[in-house]
Amino acid sequence: MMPFGGSGGDLGARDDAGRQPVAGPGPSLPSAPSLPPATSKPADRATGDTEQPDEPGKPEGSSRRTAPQGTSSPAGRSGADESADPTCRVEYDLVNQWPDGFQATVTVTSSKALDSWRVSWSFRDGQHVGQMWDASVSQDGPRVTATAADYNKSVPAGGNLAFGFLASWRGKNSPPYDFALNGDDCAKSG
Repeated sequence: MMPFGGSGGDLGARDDAGRQPVAGPGPSLPSAPSLPPATSKPADRATGDTEQPDEPGKPEGSSRRTAPQGTSSPAGRSGADESADPTCRVEYDLVNQWPDGFQATVTVTSSKALDSWRVSWSFRDGQHVGQMWDASVSQDGPRVTATAADYNKSVPAGGNLAFGFLASWRGKNSPPYDFALNGDDCAKSG
């Protein structure tokens, strides 16, 4: 008996004419997704250097520049959607809602390491936070600020911080807007 089921009489002679492959070619795999332009920009784009126009035929200096990270525009805070590389991303999750209240969680991803943190946002419809966990809360009108607890104040670069709360509402419960981490605007996750 020969290995692989052959016999001594067919040494060196293979008849592959009628054989089929064990597995046919599978579907082609999709190509790897490309990174969005905001994550592939060079690091020096966050500085105050003059930027070249992004569009051919557009005059130099007509591209909109935002203030460097950690600063504010003279008229107030710049919007998160204007910043090329936000220092943070926020995910707001409405966990549950009932006729006069709701529960929500906020998860923030920070691009830089933090020794302490403070997350603030605004409500549109007069919502009021009554209880918060994993942070302490203060509210001045529509503006809410969550401040780190002693046990979760350190966050590594690229790490997340999260907290949850219970709040009241009447009439309408629109999602919050204008999120900031330690004063820097945050982009809202999809």
